[in-house]
Amino acid sequence: MSRRHGRRSPYTVRMPTLPDRPSPALHAVSGVSEEPAKPSEPSESGETEDTAYLQQLASLVEASADAINGADRDGIITSWNAGAEALYGYSAEEAIGRSVEMLTPAHSSGAGESMTKALAGGSGVAGQRVIARHKNGSLIEVSLTLSPVFDAAGDVVGSSAVARDITEEQRQRAAAEHARDRLTFAQEIAHVGSVEVNMITGHRWWSDEYFRIHGLAITENPTEELWHSVLHPEDRERVQQVWQELEAGGPPLKLVHRIQRPNGEVRWVHTRAAAEHNDGVLVRLLETVVDITERKLAEEALERLAFQDPLTGLANRALLLNCIELALEEAGQAATRVGVLFLDVNRFKVVNDGLGHAAGDSLLVQLAARLRGAVWPTDTLARFAGDEFVIVCGSIGPDDVHELAGRIATAVRAPFDLLGQELFVSVSIGIALSSGSDSAESLLHEADAAMYVAKQSGTAEGILFDQSMHRRAETRLDLGSQLPRAVERGEMEIHYQPVVDVLSHRPIAFEALLRWKHPKYGLVSPCHFIPIAEETGLIVPLGQWVLDTALAQAQEWRSRISGASELRIAVNLSARQLQDAGLFDTVADAIGRAGIDPAAVELEITESTLMKDVDRSMATLTRLRSLGVGLSVDDFGTGYSSLSYLSRFPVTTLKIDRSFVEGLGGADVHAQPIVAAVTVMAAALGLDVVAEGVETPDQLAELEKLEVGAAQGYLWAEAMPPGEVAPWLAGAVGFDGEAALETRPLASL
Repeated sequence: MSRRHGRRSPYTVRMPTLPDRPSPALHAVSGVSEEPAKPSEPSESGETEDTAYLQQLASLVEASADAINGADRDGIITSWNAGAEALYGYSAEEAIGRSVEMLTPAHSSGAGESMTKALAGGSGVAGQRVIARHKNGSLIEVSLTLSPVFDAAGDVVGSSAVARDITEEQRQRAAAEHARDRLTFAQEIAHVGSVEVNMITGHRWWSDEYFRIHGLAITENPTEELWHSVLHPEDRERVQQVWQELEAGGPPLKLVHRIQRPNGEVRWVHTRAAAEHNDGVLVRLLETVVDITERKLAEEALERLAFQDPLTGLANRALLLNCIELALEEAGQAATRVGVLFLDVNRFKVVNDGLGHAAGDSLLVQLAARLRGAVWPTDTLARFAGDEFVIVCGSIGPDDVHELAGRIATAVRAPFDLLGQELFVSVSIGIALSSGSDSAESLLHEADAAMYVAKQSGTAEGILFDQSMHRRAETRLDLGSQLPRAVERGEMEIHYQPVVDVLSHRPIAFEALLRWKHPKYGLVSPCHFIPIAEETGLIVPLGQWVLDTALAQAQEWRSRISGASELRIAVNLSARQLQDAGLFDTVADAIGRAGIDPAAVELEITESTLMKDVDRSMATLTRLRSLGVGLSVDDFGTGYSSLSYLSRFPVTTLKIDRSFVEGLGGADVHAQPIVAAVTVMAAALGLDVVAEGVETPDQLAELEKLEVGAAQGYLWAEAMPPGEVAPWLAGAVGFDGEAALETRPLASL
């Protein structure tokens, strides 16, 4: 040891190392012994420089926050600093001269004996976690370091102890481990994995569930290469590109993609990730991953129901309409024409009736395969309904479309093998070419009209639509000009079709259906004049009249007919009405004027109407629902809503489209699972179900088996004028025939 005047004297200073403490700060002096040497000269104060230095070291020991004490070979305490007093509760006067056993709990294990043996042998103990006893009897968890103290001869003469209270540290560590265990358990239940990457140190942490989601062993080293290996080959480049954008400072990412587990299994995951930057430097990446495979499969199954014909695998009507609209848009940009061929199997009912529905299904499947071979790869082939097929061709002219019709006729001419029986069939083909102002619906109507002409004439090569085939255009113009005054002339009527409980057969509601009693054309269906009303804007005042009339009429029945107090009334809303800013007030005012319970009112919107403007539809329906009215999705299954949207709309009822119902009872073996799927899905979403177009007892029996709640159709009654409702109710289940009062149609409101 160097003295201040530069001379060196041999001293031995022992300082134990404390775990988890930064260096080079002095934490303890376990012992100081002077090797034999010439004594130093005393200073003017009478102290040698070595003594002063030792006093300085003693002051440092006394000031330490750790508990530091010395003991002789017998374990009698010889020194006690302020840290020891703070930790154990004993003052120096109380501790010095007593055995260190006072700091040891009575039930302590043999750890103390092993430490005593180590000290006796000249070895120390560093960072031993032990339980110590406080003066008040409480137990303290400490980190203890023991060092032997030697005399000049090198013999152990005592020991020094440095202790640090780790009770709070251990509590926090235990709490952190408990929190992590709970997080791991929660992630396992929710199938959520998490990742944290320290971009400074390169340390990468994956949760156990993250390993499980990716089909990896938890013991594997979480590396970037391992992550790359489980990305689906078709998605890998896209995923890596998104991550690079995030690391470069992009916004938090949300990404749905596929992974491929080491065993080859493909799963869908939803990834969310965020990057943490410090002064422009990427320091940390955080990621969560949710396994959404089951949800994705459910959405794909529903999409197949919505867009694919289950029997033939062709596009269905909903997808067909989308394809026509897209083809018309492209044709408008390229100044070309769209061709639509409408096919109908001649005498198909004879096949069904004579050979059975299985043979009929076989015929449709075989015909679909032949049509695939006849059309061009860019064409859309769809099953429209029953035995009707539609082909959509882009950039086509009259000659090409007739040539295609000829190929189809040739392909169909060969015999079909139906359950071992050879059968020859033919098809009638109607053709329509776009003219620049057509919509998907109008083009289909034109091709349909041409097909009926072809069927009537027996032509196999196809007939092109022209205006002379029917009076639709003329009638449409005529109706459009007379529609504005139809209400004031009293030509509009509302007919009512009952909705019945499937199990009890009791009427529970009526659907209001608008009819135009035209002086020239007779009773006109709404499909002929509602589109005109929407185009001209007349649908808004017309819809208000329907609401006022139907709600007032329903309330009259509810109040005057015995047993009808719980009847509900359903009114259809068009796409234009749903977009009207005053719709909420219109409905609220109609309810108020009629004096009807809002819960007795059901507003019906078609599935395709809902999806035209999702956000606007959501806002409008939410406001309407706040009135207390019910909301139905009409013609469900013919549109293209997804599960995610359907669960967000505040609807209360799904009305299964008649195209699915008509196949029940054996007409279509695929109809039953479709209706069952919709019913189960509705139940899961807490929605009621109404089946439309029920016409036969067999269909009703199937609906009862599937536990469909309500239904309507010709099996019970066609839509009837208001004056016929009371007599009909008199004979209905659950109504007192003698108490039912005759009601009259309400005057125009």
